[in-house]
Amino acid sequence: MKIILPLSVNIPRKTKEDKVFILNLNIYRNSHHFTLNAAKIIWKENLRLALYEGNRPAPDKAMDNIKPPFHFTYTIYQSSGRAFDVSNVCSIIDKFTADALQEFGIIPNDNYKYIPIITYRFGGVDKENPRAELEIREINQNGGRWE
Repeated sequence: MKIILPLSVNIPRKTKEDKVFILNLNIYRNSHHFTLNAAKIIWKENLRLALYEGNRPAPDKAMDNIKPPFHFTYTIYQSSGRAFDVSNVCSIIDKFTADALQEFGIIPNDNYKYIPIITYRFGGVDKENPRAELEIREINQNGGRWE
């Protein structure tokens, strides 16, 4: 299963311009808890819309043929060639996404028993469509080793 994810969310404000919350550990670490909560709520709703839009099968049905444990692979496509720390971006996207997928009932839990392997990758520069892509795959344990 593949899910396309944004690299930021817009937090609406009453008296000011909307705040663009860029998903990055440095920004997350320095943000007020009200801002973090608002960003996570908006992320979850945007994810719900992305999962259930169009003619795609409902994600809980798409996951019927994929059983835990899972391997999550996040691939980041940035809008420019500027150097960045892949894990700073992916760690927050992973946190927000895994929590939402668990809340939606798509995955049973987001702990290591269900997601023992998480991979972060740089996919390249895509000026027209910066994004993160999450690929969820089933993994097998062979002789005590994850494959």
